[in-house]
Amino acid sequence: MSKWYQLSGSENDTAICTKVALARNIAGHNFTIRLSTQEKDQIAEEVENALEQQLPGKFEATRMKDFPRDAAISLAERGTVSPEFISSTEGRTFITSRDESLTVMVCEEDHLKIQAMLPGLELDKSYALADQLDTVLDESLGFSFDKKLGYLTQCPTNIGTAMRASVMLQLPALHIRGTISNLARTVSKLGLRLTGSFGVGSRPVGSLYTLSNQMTLGISEEAALANLKSFSLSIIQQERDAREELMSNLRFQDMLWRSYGTLKNARVMSYSEFMEALSVVRIGIANGEIDLPMTRANELIFSQQPATLNSESDDELDRQKRDELRAREIRGIFEDKAPEPPRQIDE
Repeated sequence: MSKWYQLSGSENDTAICTKVALARNIAGHNFTIRLSTQEKDQIAEEVENALEQQLPGKFEATRMKDFPRDAAISLAERGTVSPEFISSTEGRTFITSRDESLTVMVCEEDHLKIQAMLPGLELDKSYALADQLDTVLDESLGFSFDKKLGYLTQCPTNIGTAMRASVMLQLPALHIRGTISNLARTVSKLGLRLTGSFGVGSRPVGSLYTLSNQMTLGISEEAALANLKSFSLSIIQQERDAREELMSNLRFQDMLWRSYGTLKNARVMSYSEFMEALSVVRIGIANGEIDLPMTRANELIFSQQPATLNSESDDELDRQKRDELRAREIRGIFEDKAPEPPRQIDE
């Protein structure tokens, strides 16, 4: 069965994926920080039994201690779990649908983190998936809820809707133009946050950014999602406008075809080098210069990550072998995907 990131979503020339996560705690249990390993395992069993009764055969549960290291890191690389979730395996359980679009992290910060992920800009659909599972589990288990405060969580900043929604965007044109910092300051005044998805500081890997909501108290889920969707669409349009301007610039055209040449010819390629080249080539794909489905380009962001390559390989891969494998796979994808760029003749 295909994973969610191998499918297509709306606005996928810029929007890579959408995530909606709901933090929940089961009434009658202490918060996770005060639970023993045995009590955490008991909560996992309660969740598994509820899912099997209400949605038989739809989910698989695995204790995190049973995951091979690369497989666990691969989950985090693909956004299926948080990095914090794999930092400790003690008492933690991962529950997932077959395509990994709907998952439950058991006993991370809260008893449950219900998470829906879909490709493209799909906030309404992602929320609907998470909300349906939330309803099923609430009816079976009973979540901690206060009429005035909303859902009760271990961290006070999540009280209220206890919902975190985000959209991952690849913004190479805005990054090249140097407008990301101003954009981040603008959205921060409106209860949103724009940060690098991978990497540190102002140099995220491959111009990947995550736009997310910050407010959970005093605002409804619907209002938070509408606000996030509105600004996502605004940023997407700004990126498209910037792409059009760049495509008429000879220096950028040189950058584009050099990046394409790297993807087409490299024999060794690190993930960061791949992502930097892909982010520039995305502009050529979006403008029809390079014949590659955008769905395929987006899927590579996840499938070419280090631990994911290791996990899916039959061989033990050190860094050198992994970079060779990545380069070989990328060459096979980008060969003959574009016409020769027009020659510039000096008169």
